[in-house]
Amino acid sequence: MSYRTLIIAFTFLAASLTFSQESANMQSNPLEDLRKEIRQLRHELDSLKTLQQNPEFDQQAELDRIEERFDKRIQDLEKKIDAVSRSTAPIVFNPRTTAFLNFAARADNHTVFDSEQEAEINNRPFVRTVELDLRAPVDPYAEAITILAIEDEAGTGFAIDPEEAYGLIKRLPILEKAPLGLKLKVGKYRAPFGVNNRLHLHDVPWTTRPLIVSKYLGTEHGEFFESGFNPVGIDLDFFLPNPIPGTTLEMNFDVVKAGELGLSGGLAGKQPAFLGHLNLSADWNNEHLLVLGASAYEERKPNSARLIGADLTYKWAPAERRQSRSFVAGGEIMFGRQSFTDTSLTETKISPYGWYAYAQYQMSYWLYLGLRYDRLQEPSDESLITKSWSAYASYYTTEFLRFRLGFEHRQSDFSEQNDINTVLFEINFVFGSHPTEPYWVNR
Repeated sequence: MSYRTLIIAFTFLAASLTFSQESANMQSNPLEDLRKEIRQLRHELDSLKTLQQNPEFDQQAELDRIEERFDKRIQDLEKKIDAVSRSTAPIVFNPRTTAFLNFAARADNHTVFDSEQEAEINNRPFVRTVELDLRAPVDPYAEAITILAIEDEAGTGFAIDPEEAYGLIKRLPILEKAPLGLKLKVGKYRAPFGVNNRLHLHDVPWTTRPLIVSKYLGTEHGEFFESGFNPVGIDLDFFLPNPIPGTTLEMNFDVVKAGELGLSGGLAGKQPAFLGHLNLSADWNNEHLLVLGASAYEERKPNSARLIGADLTYKWAPAERRQSRSFVAGGEIMFGRQSFTDTSLTETKISPYGWYAYAQYQMSYWLYLGLRYDRLQEPSDESLITKSWSAYASYYTTEFLRFRLGFEHRQSDFSEQNDINTVLFEINFVFGSHPTEPYWVNR
């Protein structure tokens, strides 16, 4: 394979992807991942052009070295394009529909209550959530996404919640393009604060949410059930010039309704609140992916809340796909500050922080083993500490069926949460249009 052939192959692949996007108006998330990969491939080809001008550059040796890797990249992109194509309805304006059913059972050594200390949740099964994901293009410029969730309220009944319901404007009608790849999201959505908050319950690599997500970002019934921060607002998502060659720098800026963050405690400050997230990602040799992120939320007085976060994710997956091995590690840390005035005009300030870290190794094509550690200061009293150790084994048959067995041990300065051992069993059923696989899966 010659250098010229490589350029022609990747140019054809990029053109095919662009054509398929314009003709089918497919959903944005998988296509955005493909666009990022195309940009990375183009960057690597530009690097080869620069190297070729070096008199000491051994063109044939370099081509031999990259030929196998580039061939695999082409195969991977073709598979992803095929997956996105299969998710497109025959009639473009019919909604793409996917349903997710999450079942989980637990066995505990002590009585366990939900976060409101009202309902017992130990030693019983739950259909935690049923989600219906509807997506459809509205016109050549925008699409609409609605995710309706029927959520278990700690075994006391079910409630229907619009988990996400927003419109996504992908390019501006006036300019007929999107400067800096700008996308505008309007409605209710999972806010871009950190990594885990963006994921739905069926796509997280563990059975329970990290403690900082449920206690700082928000929950109604605790981390065993659905948690996170999904406000009503406007999100601007765009790319910034790369500070380092071979990296991608993405920025989110949000204006949202104040008072909906878990740390706010329902005491809304001045409207509106503001949120920002900066994401730097780098990919080496199609095997190593490193993502660094920083997040900030600000809600102003009279009742104020501030949350600062940082996140890191590393993934290794060998270029030889048939090895069926991968490794994922990462974590998040959050620093909070809440200030509110009670009925006696006494101002109270609380500044808790917490973090979690995890690692997961893929043992085979189907089996993933993982560990996670959580530690945080309680948002109601920063002098109280809660810690959790977790171990999980996930059996991922396909993107449509996932099994998980886990164990958690918790220690807390709250007596009702202290010294709890829990065995967890989880099944996720997915049916309907082809879903996007979670980030921690390697296939």
